[in-house]
This record gives sequence, C-alpha cells and structure tokens, in this order.
Amino acid sequence: MSTVFVVNQPLQSTALEVRDLVIRYGDIVAVNSVSFVARHGEVTAVLGRNGAGKTSTLEACEGLRRPTSGSLRVLGNDVSNGDTSQRARIGVMLQDGGIAPSARVMSLVRHYCRLYDRGVDPRVLVEQVGLQHRATFTWRRLSGGERQRFSLALALAANPDIAFLDEPTAGVDLDGREMIRDIIAGLTADGCCVVLATHDLDEAERVAQHVVVLHQGKVVLDDSIVNLCTGNRRLEDVVREVTR
Repeated sequence: MSTVFVVNQPLQSTALEVRDLVIRYGDIVAVNSVSFVARHGEVTAVLGRNGAGKTSTLEACEGLRRPTSGSLRVLGNDVSNGDTSQRARIGVMLQDGGIAPSARVMSLVRHYCRLYDRGVDPRVLVEQVGLQHRATFTWRRLSGGERQRFSLALALAANPDIAFLDEPTAGVDLDGREMIRDIIAGLTADGCCVVLATHDLDEAERVAQHVVVLHQGKVVLDDSIVNLCTGNRRLEDVVREVTR
C-alpha cells in the first residue's frame, strides 16, 4: 500500500525544543523546569508514572495549554506565547480521543483532510489505519482499538511535520499495534518528528530512538534507546530504577 505521508525535512534537525517548562495548577507544580529536544526522523518517547507530567507537557507543546513559564519552540516557532502559525503542520492524537460519538469515520477523516489541505487522500488514510470496512461506522460503534486508529487517522490528516501521539496503542490488539508501528516507522522515515507518550515501556522500546523520562514533574532521564538498552538491559528496568 502506498504511503500518504510526504515530509521534506532534514533528518536529525530539531523539531521540538522545550526549555525550563513549568506548568502549575494552583499550588501544584505539575511540570517543573522540564527541558529536552526532539528531532525530525526520530520517535521521542515521553515516559513516566501517572501524574508525572507527560500529558501536561504534551498539551503545552501542542498549543492546547499555556505554560506558567519556560519556552517551547515547535518547528521553529515559539508556541509558549500563543503563536499558532505552525498548527497546520502538527498532528495531534489526544489520550481520550475528543471525538463526538455520532461522528462517522470517513466523513470526519475527509473533513479533517479538507481543513488541513495538505494533500492527504482520506480514502487512502482510512485504508492505512485499517478502517476501510468501518468507513460508515460512528465512533460509538467502533471497538476500543478501532477508536484509537480512528484518532490516529485524524492526527495524520495533517500530513504532519511533527506528530504528538498520547497512548496511541492503548487498548489496541496485536495486529493493530503492528499496523500503528508501521505507520510510525513510515512517518519517521519521511522525516517527521514523532513525540509519543505511553505507559507501555515494551512498545516504547520497540518504536522509539530517544527517551525522556519524567518523575514528579521533572526530567530524570534523557537519552537514546541504544545507550540505555545495552546488553540484556530492558527499558522497563531502566525506567524503574530512575522512578523509584
């Protein structure tokens, strides 16, 4: 099947730069001076326990949440001050979907493709996420894994230069996971930067090249999979050590 993703970005150049990011909810500091970079042509996995600050960090990077302080540069633009000029080049998959229960697969994917106007064929995209036989189904009629793939299709309608994926394989069966891995690999092969938040450390080890681990709102690890998983070490063991 031909891919729908055509991204012309130099590999390894910086797509996302987070510097001294702070996010407060009242007296609670959810994200505390977080800094890291993510590059084109790579998957950066943002890991950590519940409440570590992963989703808050991604929402700030996506422009959905204003940070308390710090700077966020996405595709060269400062989004911390509300700049939205890069939004058409960003794909976003939220953890909870955010899709109306009555929305139909093909209709909404077609609508997103028209809104982004980035040359994506909605029929090819629906086929790529394996929902061609569910094209007329509403969100409420889809299984949990199908809903995840529907949400992913909407994120990819942007033909993104950077994609933020929050728990993309949660509730997805083995075949669906393999499909999503292939899509992510296709994105990075074309130069897209993928920033992925997940609790599934085995999945992160399979798809990511770079890992950022948050613990109690702070970065406690920032390194490559190659450096972290040497010998018989697994990513799960490494993350457990730094989040005790």
